[in-house]
Amino acid sequence: MGMLDLQCIILPRHQRRRCRASTWYLRVRRRPWGCYVAEIRKPSTKKRLWLGTFDTPEEAALAYDMSSITFRGIDKAQTNFCYKFLTMPSPPPPPPPPSPRPLEKEKEYCSKYNLEINDDHDHFI
Repeated sequence: MGMLDLQCIILPRHQRRRCRASTWYLRVRRRPWGCYVAEIRKPSTKKRLWLGTFDTPEEAALAYDMSSITFRGIDKAQTNFCYKFLTMPSPPPPPPPPSPRPLEKEKEYCSKYNLEINDDHDHFI
């Protein structure tokens, strides 16, 4: 999937953070030799986790976003991009299977214990 494909489904946020390392993305830094790096702090221990070195700041920002969503969930994650397709409501659960009619349950019970049902009056014989 190329960056153009990602731009179709991921919308950049209107407010970007300025930082002294000359990128607009959260937790993305530019190295002096031109590559970009991303890291994240693990919420439970506050330790920094290295996410990698990337050719473009967008790739580094995307790596940070995916890690942030993994750690904090889509609702609480601080991300560089808006992920509207991840917050769509889930479809309703399928309806439960139809339950057998009461007479069918009785027939099942009767066949199990060798009983008969009088269909005219719906009672046991």
